[in-house]
Amino acid sequence: MSEEKIRTLILCVDKDDDIGKKANVVTPIIGKDDNVKAATALAIADPEEADSNAMFGAIKIFNDLIIKFPEEEYQVATITGASVGGYEADRKIVKELSEVTSYFKATHIILVTDGFSDADITPIIESRIPITSIRHIVVKHSERIEETYAVFFKYLKMLVDDPYYSRLALGVPGLLLLIFGFLMALNQLQVAGIAVTLVLGFVFVIKGFGYYDKLTMMRPRLPPPERQLIFTSRLVGAIVVLIGCYLGIKGVQLKFPILPDPFTDFSFYIGNFPVLTAYFVISGVNIIIFGVMVALAGGAINSYLRKDEEFWQSIISLIVSFWLWLIAIEAAGILLEPSAPINLFSPIVLYTIASVLSTVFAVALVYRRYKKRPFS
Repeated sequence: MSEEKIRTLILCVDKDDDIGKKANVVTPIIGKDDNVKAATALAIADPEEADSNAMFGAIKIFNDLIIKFPEEEYQVATITGASVGGYEADRKIVKELSEVTSYFKATHIILVTDGFSDADITPIIESRIPITSIRHIVVKHSERIEETYAVFFKYLKMLVDDPYYSRLALGVPGLLLLIFGFLMALNQLQVAGIAVTLVLGFVFVIKGFGYYDKLTMMRPRLPPPERQLIFTSRLVGAIVVLIGCYLGIKGVQLKFPILPDPFTDFSFYIGNFPVLTAYFVISGVNIIIFGVMVALAGGAINSYLRKDEEFWQSIISLIVSFWLWLIAIEAAGILLEPSAPINLFSPIVLYTIASVLSTVFAVALVYRRYKKRPFS
């Protein structure tokens, strides 16, 4: 059986598609004459373009081989990738290589490049057709410059796009610029050195002692929404209650501008306790009760959203708070005027009766609704 004839493809690869962008040539380019025209057009469009030299180099290799080995078959072709690089460029190279090999059934490939992206191109081509030789056609004075340029922009892109590095490469300078801008707005540039030193010192410490990676791995876990609602309502309620207590104390101080030391004149407070309590209640009870009701409202809303029976218990607590507010105001008035007559129709008596009846009625409804026995 006769040995299969060697068919060698001299393949020039332009991964970033300078031929298409600068010379407007459609690829793949197959054949010597078409490659000469395309390389010439590219050299005219950009005399400094290295890919035109690679194409002329591939043509020269083709001319040399057909003279040295006339018994073998040779063809020259140029394929391109994409200007965006990456996955799209690799896919286009594979597609155009398939078109070339469907036209010329090559058994071997001589790869001709400008020496810039051999590591990316070689595995793609070699996975389909064996590469017997790789030729670099590089302008002598520009090879290292091009490699340095490629490496520089590779790491520059990594500093910008990779979140791990961009936090330090962009985040820290951005923070320093914000500090400078803020200090300039306040006309406080004299302290800029201190601010910059503190920021850089903090960054160096957390990075140098390995705290940076631990901080980036931390993921705060927030409580469920219903717990956040309860916590917020109770916190706001507590703050409002404290404000009410402060207003109550200020109300007492307005009536008694000079209060004696409780450790030296404790009898004053014992004797005037009803009056002091009355002024405290009158000045602060509105805000205090409001704060309590805010704290209870959070639990009521949470229970309502969860369709929980505790919703009605919270409603009962709100009802009790409302009546306590009215009773406290009336009780303060009685403490200020203890000689005022009290009968069955006095407001404090009516409020007390109403509070008891409404609370009992609400409790009975709740137990009837959920079919529970009292105190069970």
